[in-house]
Amino acid sequence: MDRKAAIAIVAAMPLLAVAFYLLTRVLPHFWGYFAALAFYWFAILTPLIIWRGGFGKIRRDLVWPARIVATLSIIMILGVAGAAALRLVEMPLPLWITGVMILAACVNGTLEECFWRGTLLQDGATLAERSWQLLLFTGWHVALLFATGVVVTGGPALLLLGAAGGGLLWTISRMQTGSIGFGMASHIGLNVFAFIELAALNQ
Repeated sequence: MDRKAAIAIVAAMPLLAVAFYLLTRVLPHFWGYFAALAFYWFAILTPLIIWRGGFGKIRRDLVWPARIVATLSIIMILGVAGAAALRLVEMPLPLWITGVMILAACVNGTLEECFWRGTLLQDGATLAERSWQLLLFTGWHVALLFATGVVVTGGPALLLLGAAGGGLLWTISRMQTGSIGFGMASHIGLNVFAFIELAALNQ
């Protein structure tokens, strides 16, 4: 594990909590939430990736992991897709908001995998290092709980459980294949439906 990157992301977590706290109070709640996410993407993750070697050193080719890992990843995506579909039946979204959520999902899934499994987690990582990476990845989601006025299906427990479950599958995939490609594709797929459902729930 890249220890300097780990220390930096831990130091940044209180800033993220403050960003979610403040931006959801000074902006409309839902858009403040995504403004805080943009702060996370472009003021924290992107500089850390560049500082620790850049995007060029990260393998992103799509290599399928073991069947059980791929199957569980697909099941997780389908579960979130089903929840999003049910929500959209009750609360349809304008097409432009759907497009913004898809774009946000692509940015989030790409940058998170490039940092958490591409920069922070390295080839040959020990079980302890993988565990710490997963703990930190799950832990950063605590910052989301400082947002005001944004409703998340299942509440804080499901949010953290989902982060831990997805993070575990994507970490296993990274260590099995040496690439973040499958994790990135899965992460984006999950985020597309999760963000669309979040938008429908909070419009």
